[in-house]
Amino acid sequence: MLVSRQPKGTSEWFRHWRVFLAWETFSSPLSALAAADQSDSSSGDEKPSFVLDNKIIRRRAHVLTSEVQSDSPSGDEKPSFVPNNNNIIRRRTHVLTSENVVQTLHCLKRNPAVAFAYFKDAESIGFQHGFSTYAEIMHILSHSRQRKMLVFLFCEIVSPTGSGGPEILALMNHLRAACATQALSFAINCLIEAYIICHDAQVTIDMLSHLCRLGYVPSVWACNFVLNSVAQSSGSEMVVAAYEQMKYSQMTLDADSLNIVTKSLFKAKKADKAVQLWVEMIEIGVKPHGYSSFIIGLCDCGKYDLAYEVLQGANKERVPIEAMAYNMVMDGLCKEMKLEAAEKVLELKSKQGCVPDIYGYSYLIRSYCKMGNALKAVDHCEAMESHGIKLNCHIVGYLLQCLGNLGKTSDVIVHFKKFINSGIHLDKVVYNIAMDAYCKLGNMNEAVNLLSEMMSRGLAPDRIHYTCLINGYCLKGEMEKAQQEFMKMLSSNIKPDIVTCNILATGFGRSGLVMEVFDLLDYMKDEGLEPTSLIYGVAIDSLCRRGNLSEAEKLFYIVEEKGIDNIEALHSAMVCGYLNSGLTNDAYMLFLRIVRQENLVDHFSCSKLINDLCRDGNVKGASDVLSTMLNKNVVPDVVSYTHLISAYCETGDMSTALLWFNDMVGRGCSPDATVYTVLMNGYCRAGHFQEACKLFDQMIKLNIKPDVVAYTVLLNGALKETLQKGSQAASRRRELYLLREKHQKLLSSMEDEDIEPDVQCYTVLIDGRCKAEFLEEARVLFDDMLQKGLTPDVDTYRVLIDGYCSQGEITKAEVLFQKMKDNHVSPDIYTYRALIWGYYSQGKIAKAENLSQEMIQMKNEGRSSDVLTVPHNRKP
Repeated sequence: MLVSRQPKGTSEWFRHWRVFLAWETFSSPLSALAAADQSDSSSGDEKPSFVLDNKIIRRRAHVLTSEVQSDSPSGDEKPSFVPNNNNIIRRRTHVLTSENVVQTLHCLKRNPAVAFAYFKDAESIGFQHGFSTYAEIMHILSHSRQRKMLVFLFCEIVSPTGSGGPEILALMNHLRAACATQALSFAINCLIEAYIICHDAQVTIDMLSHLCRLGYVPSVWACNFVLNSVAQSSGSEMVVAAYEQMKYSQMTLDADSLNIVTKSLFKAKKADKAVQLWVEMIEIGVKPHGYSSFIIGLCDCGKYDLAYEVLQGANKERVPIEAMAYNMVMDGLCKEMKLEAAEKVLELKSKQGCVPDIYGYSYLIRSYCKMGNALKAVDHCEAMESHGIKLNCHIVGYLLQCLGNLGKTSDVIVHFKKFINSGIHLDKVVYNIAMDAYCKLGNMNEAVNLLSEMMSRGLAPDRIHYTCLINGYCLKGEMEKAQQEFMKMLSSNIKPDIVTCNILATGFGRSGLVMEVFDLLDYMKDEGLEPTSLIYGVAIDSLCRRGNLSEAEKLFYIVEEKGIDNIEALHSAMVCGYLNSGLTNDAYMLFLRIVRQENLVDHFSCSKLINDLCRDGNVKGASDVLSTMLNKNVVPDVVSYTHLISAYCETGDMSTALLWFNDMVGRGCSPDATVYTVLMNGYCRAGHFQEACKLFDQMIKLNIKPDVVAYTVLLNGALKETLQKGSQAASRRRELYLLREKHQKLLSSMEDEDIEPDVQCYTVLIDGRCKAEFLEEARVLFDDMLQKGLTPDVDTYRVLIDGYCSQGEITKAEVLFQKMKDNHVSPDIYTYRALIWGYYSQGKIAKAENLSQEMIQMKNEGRSSDVLTVPHNRKP
């Protein structure tokens, strides 16, 4: 018997007993189902699944009718209270009232599942529940913490499409008066959950705030449930709005609330807002516990420095951090090449007891290899192995590629052999790096053997491996073997790509195999590979190098008219073809036509054109080419600027030379010692020695180390400045002493910089000593040069011979002249003139005339020159 006590009156009790007996029989299947949910609690985020199906209700009503009919007397007469379904509903509607339903529910409060089944069964036969019955069942379900059932009832009331019910706030007011605090909090949680199910996020948030204004205090669970639901269904802006509204309503929020909101913000890449929220929560006393997820979120948003700071703070507070968070911070710092910080993260990880893994070391090794620091990469490889972590083929690939990029080709082979002997599984990429190293060393036999070894290990070669071999043979000029590898590639059903064809075509071009280049072009067309402008450029260059300029021009105009992608390579090839053929003006004219077509040749071709124009004296044309580059937003390199500046210095136009120098610096091109030396030499030749000295000082301040040529220019400039003053004898003597002091100061500076004088530098120093009449010092410098193994050239001999002659030391001049010829250094016309003048000054007319005849004979035979033999780029 479900009713534990009887009504006061016998007749009243009997009436309740008969009615309830019938309801007990009817409700038994539903009650059994409901009882299965009796143990349900309010924990968890699962939405209510308790939904009654109309078919189930009708089936259970049929069961009740059958049972009641079996209890009727024999005959045709049926009980008046169960004649048929309609009579059932009508009879029971008459029997059931809100008062007795409330009373029955009250009797069933110890069995909430059965009470809920009774409540729903009464509704199914037409009974209209009112405020009192809803209040009673909700009171029962709240106290017994039947979440699914209570959420289901709330959904019926608040759903826009539901059957409706009493006004929800009135019910909540009743529950607040009748329920304990915990039961009321449970009911509020269920109501919020129902709103989440039936309404959108904004309506739920508004309802939550309204409850707060009415004095209801939602639990932390309810707030987090709302935030989590909003995060799943809406964007980060709605989540933040919900959080702000909760905070404004003074709802209780905790670390879980913080995690939900920050996670949503990180998903929307709003890291700054997440950090601001994190700080605000800490300031109000909420202690976060999701450090790992917060750090990972910062990394996902690219805020690696901030993630590093949070990680350091967490370590100081001894907050456990997941290994994944450490690895993500390391990965991010390595991507930004902040490797010292990444190494500190690895140390922190070890100190916190996290076992080092392959990921952190891999990030560091990869980054150090990328920046070209092979030593640090090797150190981390060794540290990794010391922790029992095995290297893999990817890390080996990083290291070998780094060594190769640094030009340490031999080290690539050494490390490759070491790794392969250690039993590490190496993939095709690593084998290709080793093969490429052998090819660069010219050891093609080992490269081919390595390919065979790779195949014996079950690794099938691909296009890249064959291309590597083809490139190696092309670099050695062994084009027949390169063709053989190309044929092997085809026989293995490996289709070459544009890169392979470009390499092979370039090899043919360098070897002058023009026909092979055109055969390769035909093959590409047959295979559906469109030849690139680079391959056509190789063909044009090959034709030009073989002197077939007209054929090159024909091919150029055919391809240009047909149209081709990356036509810049085609134009560049033809311009260089003209330049290589010595036709600088033709190259310049083609350049101008290309520019009028809104195109441009590549950087190398522009630089070569500028150099050749300057060499031919067409300084304006060179200036126009460089200006065109700038107009096309192509910044020339320092070499191109240097050629143009040098050309203007040769013409004595120092103002224009300085303008181009300043333009170069203003565009971010870092000047080097060469361009400074060119400009200094120009000022010295123009008689502006002080301007040259200022440039020298500027170069030193910029930490640009001057070379021996720069010092030679200043030494010679000081000498010319002294000679050009043309003062009286006494004053001139003083100037020559000052010149020696200037030279000595520059020499001391050269010693400090560990710069040794070369032949040209010694020549200027000897000339200065001779002009100052310090012949013994000049001879000491000459002998010092010989002791250092330097071979004097014609200018060195000439200046010392001239010095001897000018001081009347004709015998020493004769000895030096003969020594000059004995050392197979042909005297120039200036050396002859100096010695002839010396003979005349000493009255040795015969010797002077004999030497004059020798000079004329040598000049006619072409064994002497009228010009100085100092190289162009070293001429003081």
